[in-house]
Amino acid sequence: MKRILGTIVLAAAISAAALPARAQLTFGGSLLDHDIMTGGDFASLSRSHPFGTARGMAMGGAFASLGGDLTSVSVNPAGLGMYRSSELTLTPMMGFTRGVTAGTSPWTGNRGNRFALANAGLALNVRQSADRPMTSLTLAFGVNRVADFNRRYSFSSESRYDPNDPGRLMPTVADIFGQQLGQSGIFPDGEGALGYGGTNPYFWPAVLGYNGYLISPYTDSGGDPTWVPDCIGANASVLHSNEVVSRGSINEFSLAAGANFGNLVYAGFALGFQSVHREQSVYYQEEYGYFDASGNATAAVTSGGDPLRTQLDHSGLYQRTVLDGSGVNFKLGIIVRPLPSLRLGVAFHSPTFYALDRSYEADISSRLRNNETGGQLETSDATPAVIDEADNSWNFVSPARLLFGASYAFGSTAVVSVDYERDWYNGIRVKNVPASDPAFMIYPEGYKAEFKANYRGNNTVRGGVEVRPLPRLALRAGGGWTGSALRDESLYIGTPQPTDSWFCSAGFGVNLSRTVTLDFAYQYVSERTTACQLFFSRDKTTGAMMTCSGLYETSFRRHFAAMTFGFRF
Repeated sequence: MKRILGTIVLAAAISAAALPARAQLTFGGSLLDHDIMTGGDFASLSRSHPFGTARGMAMGGAFASLGGDLTSVSVNPAGLGMYRSSELTLTPMMGFTRGVTAGTSPWTGNRGNRFALANAGLALNVRQSADRPMTSLTLAFGVNRVADFNRRYSFSSESRYDPNDPGRLMPTVADIFGQQLGQSGIFPDGEGALGYGGTNPYFWPAVLGYNGYLISPYTDSGGDPTWVPDCIGANASVLHSNEVVSRGSINEFSLAAGANFGNLVYAGFALGFQSVHREQSVYYQEEYGYFDASGNATAAVTSGGDPLRTQLDHSGLYQRTVLDGSGVNFKLGIIVRPLPSLRLGVAFHSPTFYALDRSYEADISSRLRNNETGGQLETSDATPAVIDEADNSWNFVSPARLLFGASYAFGSTAVVSVDYERDWYNGIRVKNVPASDPAFMIYPEGYKAEFKANYRGNNTVRGGVEVRPLPRLALRAGGGWTGSALRDESLYIGTPQPTDSWFCSAGFGVNLSRTVTLDFAYQYVSERTTACQLFFSRDKTTGAMMTCSGLYETSFRRHFAAMTFGFRF
């Protein structure tokens, strides 16, 4: 888009944060790098959560040694060997999520509610033969939700200008945009246009910043070109507001089989096909105010103290990414009964190979005021869409998983189960990245080095208990904890990444008849993410920050309610 400079009168208000073209900085923050997939994106897609039937959810998903439930398909398919009849299940679920960002004010909203299908499946007991080595064989077809991306959070935080410290300018994303373009020598053509066709998508938000009048080119006294936020006063207070809305899930469709050998050993195999959809929008807004030491409104001025002829009142940057794809994996499991009441299980989940299509686009809106005429201008611009698909898609391999479980039955009245899971996040491997500008090409080897250096294997512990006070009634409870996969959380101050989380659950089941069951489950999940900055620039050599926003830490409280209809035949 060609920016029309004659629409309003611009006066240079050269910011001390303007970067000469020769400076060398690195850039990051939750507003940047949406044009590609980061290591954090791959790690987030690899993180699972125990959904399934309401019985499985209520017992914390601790089914590495339990069986007779379609949750086993996604945990340990050997549990299918414990079926004595066939079963059909359907599990609708409601999810309620609330995000909280510490030390900030609420903005548009922090709640995200969503209806979903946690499980649907069919177990067919195709063989029963007490006098054969294989006592029974059960085949299963089903879908289980293994990850849920439905969440929303927003916040506002003010960077207040201090008139008693006039040399300390408040951070704005405009500074970052100018530094990015200036460092790479990107400036408008003779007609004032930057355009998108010849510019790497990495720079698209900065190009939008230019077209939205956040920054303008300027030649200093030495003849060096640079960028300055000339419509933002040097005495500006900046209100930063950010909203992130995520939608989508990973659902796993499975073909599985479980066999029973003499009621002593159970073995199973599952082939999983995953469907991935994640849509994420990030809206960031800045509002600029001018106040004296008493808090009264005052005029916007340049760094030299001259009144600003044209000032930017508001800017809003919207970025949207959509991820669609599929994955394939397999699971092997075995359960043994050394004692009639004791079951020990182990399962191996292979890495999942993912092929992902991705799109990215952005737009900007801004509002300016001419302080001489009182006129206002509202402007907007949008980028084309980057579409990575087919041979130009993203391919990666998730961590391998190893699960151990033990359970003990107290007759027919109670059972207790405990699971331990190990996931090797340092083994994530990126197999293909889309082609891009050779000057900014990213390579799978770079991701490999990041995962080996900064990620580790992490641990998960789950447990559950089921008590039957009456033959037709079962009461259940469970919980679990998952540790962080990051070696050092302080290294990741860009896009928030999940760290440790824990959950607790409860539920009950009722046998409505000999063939019909109804189960209910409630699960509460607490998730924590890494503290992050909205934007920052950092000296490559010294590591010192040049421009940066505040540090924000968001946590989530999630509630899931599920109900399973079961039919045995």
